[in-house]
Amino acid sequence: MHRRSLVLSLGAVAARPSFALYDPMPAPGLAAVIGSWTGTLVYADYQKPDRRVTLRTKMVATLAAPDELALYYVFDDGPGKTVYSYERMAFDGATRQLVWISGTAKPSRSQYRVTSSEANEAGTKIQFERAVEGGVDKYTLDVKPRTWLLSKVEVRSGKDDLERSRYEFTRTEA
Repeated sequence: MHRRSLVLSLGAVAARPSFALYDPMPAPGLAAVIGSWTGTLVYADYQKPDRRVTLRTKMVATLAAPDELALYYVFDDGPGKTVYSYERMAFDGATRQLVWISGTAKPSRSQYRVTSSEANEAGTKIQFERAVEGGVDKYTLDVKPRTWLLSKVEVRSGKDDLERSRYEFTRTEA
């Protein structure tokens, strides 16, 4: 008798509906970002801003939720040195906000204002920024079917604009 109860209980659990079937579709433009990408990260050295550093980089982008990107980076940082990075970018279209979380051991969380956003069959382009002491950090994410660009420009009062970093990728064939 106990076996019959156990089998019926297990059957009832297995027969529950799958709620994932009712999740919403991805936010416009984010589905186009999903995939494997290869390219480079070029950034201005923090000790010598006029010096540019280039790292070969691989990146995988997926969705963690309908409006949240999960990014996984592998950087070639010189002979025998590989660096890994994990990021999440959650977009809120209603409030035009972006929350960007970087890292896992000591995650940093930053909030940005989305200044423009467009998505169509040609690609996705999102511009966002945040105020920082002495200026504004401006970002552009521009993804087309075969290319990915994410750049950061630092705008500071009384100084020339500085492109701090630039990720340039091409889609990796599966």
